[in-house]
Amino acid sequence: MLAAGLAGCQLPTPLLRVGSNGWPGYLMLELAAQRGRYPPGRIRMVRFPSSTLVMQGLAAGVLEAACLTLDEVLAMRAEGVALQVAAVLDVSAGADVLLVQDAISELAQLAGKRIGVEQSAVGALMLAAVLSRAQLLPSDVTLLPLLLDRHEQAFLSGQVDAIITMEPFAHRLLARGARLLFSSVAIPGRILGVLAVRSEVVAAQRDNLRRLLAGHFRELVAFEQQDRQALAGLAALLDEQGPDVKSYFWGVDFPDRQANRGWFDGTPPRLQLAARELLTVMQGAGLVRTEVALDALLLPDVLREGG
Repeated sequence: MLAAGLAGCQLPTPLLRVGSNGWPGYLMLELAAQRGRYPPGRIRMVRFPSSTLVMQGLAAGVLEAACLTLDEVLAMRAEGVALQVAAVLDVSAGADVLLVQDAISELAQLAGKRIGVEQSAVGALMLAAVLSRAQLLPSDVTLLPLLLDRHEQAFLSGQVDAIITMEPFAHRLLARGARLLFSSVAIPGRILGVLAVRSEVVAAQRDNLRRLLAGHFRELVAFEQQDRQALAGLAALLDEQGPDVKSYFWGVDFPDRQANRGWFDGTPPRLQLAARELLTVMQGAGLVRTEVALDALLLPDVLREGG
């Protein structure tokens, strides 16, 4: 009798806590939560002021999943944190940028200058690309580590001569006279925003992960159709009062569900090939100093279960 009763019981699905740093490419997930797309008590989006803090929360087990760039996932796996990638949320195609003060007109002039940059994998990857293009060494510049929420103030106050930043801060600084000298257009396919999940929670969180991605793709359709409520919700998430919300998403490509499946298809999958190429770049730049196993990196089942 007792065994039969236990067999009929189902344990409640645990809460899925998903970290984000407010990058526009991750906002479809936050928009879905804001618009009540997720069952109450099942999924919670948690906003942090920087990807550094998101990674710390994920490593500490405060989060079950997080919006990270692929290189951040590789960096965390190099540190022994077992993460898997469930989807590609966005591809940076110009939205990560190097902005400079008006007196600087070419990359070579960065020599001896103060460059603000977040101490994250994306920051390091962009910095390495900028210095390579400028034919400079890290010792040729002065680096100022800055969390994302300090980028705008640091640039406007003259604390830095240049800053490696991203939306929505880039949009605001360009409107205040910052000059764009370099962007992720120059390093295509290198900066991918993905949904990373702690491997040990996948089995228990599979249904939540499926619902999470369904919400992302639903809001992506609304965004592309310029649904007024969706754009108003995004404006609130960006703390933007102006009408031109879509301009904050310039340089951000959003793969839909079908395009996502393309990243996970192939032998080996396209996303795994991208990870291998990216890892080679990171190791060459000294961003990763250990071998990183890429087997079991991808978690395609959740995406495919979504229909």
